[in-house]
Amino acid sequence: MIKVFLVEDEKIIRKSIKNNVKWEENGFEFAGEAPDGEMALPMIEKLHPDIVITDIKMPFMDGLELSDILKKKMPKIQIIILSGYGEFDYAKEAIKIGVTDYLTKPVTGEQLLEALNKVKQKLDKKKRQEEDIKKIQKNIKTQMKNMRYQFFGNLIRGKISVSKLMEQGNELGIDLMAPAYNFMLFKIFSKNENDTEAVYDLRTKEDAIVEEVSSQFENMIVFHRVTEGYILMIKAQNKEETIQVAKDYVASLTKRMKKEKELQWFAGIGHAVERLHNLSESYDSASKAFAYQYQSSGNEAVFFDKLDNEKIERAEDLQQVDFTKVNSESLEEFLKNGKEEAVHLFVEDYTKTLGKSNMDSFMFCQYMLINIQVGVMKFVEKMGVEKANIDRTFKDYKQQIAAVSTGEKAAEYIEELIRQAIRMRNERLGKKHSSLITEAKEFIVKNYQEETLSLSDVADQVGLSSSHFSTTFKQETGKSFVEFLTSVRMDKAKEMLCFTDMKASQISYEVGYKDPHYFSYLFKKTQGCTPSEYRSRRM
Repeated sequence: MIKVFLVEDEKIIRKSIKNNVKWEENGFEFAGEAPDGEMALPMIEKLHPDIVITDIKMPFMDGLELSDILKKKMPKIQIIILSGYGEFDYAKEAIKIGVTDYLTKPVTGEQLLEALNKVKQKLDKKKRQEEDIKKIQKNIKTQMKNMRYQFFGNLIRGKISVSKLMEQGNELGIDLMAPAYNFMLFKIFSKNENDTEAVYDLRTKEDAIVEEVSSQFENMIVFHRVTEGYILMIKAQNKEETIQVAKDYVASLTKRMKKEKELQWFAGIGHAVERLHNLSESYDSASKAFAYQYQSSGNEAVFFDKLDNEKIERAEDLQQVDFTKVNSESLEEFLKNGKEEAVHLFVEDYTKTLGKSNMDSFMFCQYMLINIQVGVMKFVEKMGVEKANIDRTFKDYKQQIAAVSTGEKAAEYIEELIRQAIRMRNERLGKKHSSLITEAKEFIVKNYQEETLSLSDVADQVGLSSSHFSTTFKQETGKSFVEFLTSVRMDKAKEMLCFTDMKASQISYEVGYKDPHYFSYLFKKTQGCTPSEYRSRRM
């Protein structure tokens, strides 16, 4: 509802305005009142009303002075001036300040309501415009994020020409020109990463930390990986400078991370290159350095150029590493949160970090696929998918894996495997949400008489956050919580009107409304007639 605050020094007029306007029936909330501008100011700052109705001539602080202060402190607030003085100077000063309307006393309830409705229409229009702008901005942001991710894939795959890369970069506002390049991969970890909510909080914090630290470096392009944190593309005047920039970044990151007691980080810095078409080489080397995260206790940066030949070979030969331990985290995180349309890019990124020599090894692929298969089956089982459904979906998987002979075929098999798991996950989550919403609807029907019944009460009952519940409830039922609660209450009211002799005011209390006038207003709004008209039609 639109909140209205009244400032008027004459008590009789203040009382008359307050009592003669049907606030709630017309979509307004009478938020408060004050006898002068000085007393009103702190109350208005605390209550944040949408509209202030104020007299001009008042002691201590008049209406024009109050309006001037409010417009400077709260530019969006709408002000309606009331005055017993019809002089043009007052109206001119009010317009200059930015007052919405100017009414001359005496003013009737109908006149004031007409002025309020005009302001309400203006506010509603502005709100719709702001919501439309937010939707457009959100869509643009999503599109830009997807385009950046696809652009990064083109950048490291080396499958398109340099001129095309430059063109795509310009479209995204990314300047690729530089004498030297390098990649830095890093991720922030939490001790509670197995907790879905903790993971979400971590991502939000990780975004903030990356933005804060990266803002200190001009020639750096930031990409977000689906599963492995962030990729920083460093641009510099020469190869040596890319390494120095990486060291400076690590120093700034280390300093910033000292504030985070429950978090740790790891970074891998690649080999610098001087040409765009050699970026895949730099990225591969950064990935090999980043692979040492699994042997690190955290809070460390590994530079590829400082690895000796033996360590490089060990990074490439992941057959010697406990594969389940190394890759289960990134795979499980994608299975939890990834979308089906992102599977191809995830698998491409996932297999690329393993190294070409490993993906060309038949024995390695067999070992890798079995581990991924088992991980996927454990995930869907943990999600609550029935065992019979799991066995049916993944039957004969050993024979299918045995038939995989190349790295390319292995990647295709992983893609299909993950797609099946995500479909099963989404189906299971859909059923879970349906069950929770059914429980929520039953709770509402059981407790609709409680006047204070709120969205948060129902969300607590089914174990969801208020925002998550609100979104899910609307998706599942096609109605908002308030719309559904109102429809339940109206249905119960109609039953009582048809089968009892209770007055409308009594029925109002019975269905959860203490204000009979508001009940009558809602009834007419939703049913197209007043309670008494509805009863007479059913007699």
